[in-house]
Amino acid sequence: MQRAPDGTPLRPLDDSTHDVGIHLKYMDIAGIDMAVLSGTEVGSLEEARVFNNHFAKVVEQHPKRFTAFATTLPLGGKPALDELERAVKKLGLKGVLMNAQVSGQPVDSRQLWPFYEKVSELRVPVFVHPSIKLEGFDACKAPYDLFRTIAREFDLSLATFRFCAGGVLEEFPDLNVIMAHFGGGYSAVKERMDRYINFMGSDFWNGKPLISKPYLDNYNKYFDRLYFNMAGREIGIESARCALTNISPSRLLFGTDYPPNFINDGDGMRNYIEKIRQLDLDKKAIDAMLGTNAVELLGLDIPA
Repeated sequence: MQRAPDGTPLRPLDDSTHDVGIHLKYMDIAGIDMAVLSGTEVGSLEEARVFNNHFAKVVEQHPKRFTAFATTLPLGGKPALDELERAVKKLGLKGVLMNAQVSGQPVDSRQLWPFYEKVSELRVPVFVHPSIKLEGFDACKAPYDLFRTIAREFDLSLATFRFCAGGVLEEFPDLNVIMAHFGGGYSAVKERMDRYINFMGSDFWNGKPLISKPYLDNYNKYFDRLYFNMAGREIGIESARCALTNISPSRLLFGTDYPPNFINDGDGMRNYIEKIRQLDLDKKAIDAMLGTNAVELLGLDIPA
């Protein structure tokens, strides 16, 4: 049973969810050549080391099928940053996971500046995943699962905006950020954010703007730097269509929520890929979303 940090049960996970052989089987059914492994938030540096060592071992055993992202404690100070450096430089991991909230801190908290500095120095992307435990979403308390279905997406959408308007990408011009789940569906509300930044100017930030002028142009410049993975809504294709209204195919990365959303379901992954292939885009754009973008971003030594 997967549990939130406070012990709340989230959903049942059986042994198949971490069986590499089963993972490879479903990848073969779906026609997926290579997968990027990523973990979840950890509660200690020792947990991070276990994740990182395990992922490195899996990649070593299956170098043509897997690569992986590291995990660490973004607010863990020098020991945590040293662990990230070890994971990238010694273990060969290709990115690092963080949550849309880090111990209750938003992604534009200045407390995260040392983390972003280290990630930029290492020249790997940061993958922003929904938080398991959310702060500030009491309105989503209900006798049904609003936290996983709605609150997490709200949180990702907020994080997407904060990276662009909160000064992160202006302060760290070499930082590459991958937002999970189409950035929580941010494309659906982007024009509203554009409207208010354009209308309010510096008043949008209460007279203390966190990005430089021209505000709307720079906000959009930072938005266009973001990458977005295509996981979290694999039952259909309309979320991808919506994302494409504001996001270039060159910034979309195919992804799935395997294993939680695809336990015993390689066919489901294959069907999602087929729907992507049927989008009204040229072959180059579709190939980019399904692989080329990731190959280039992660510096993978495989045919794109």
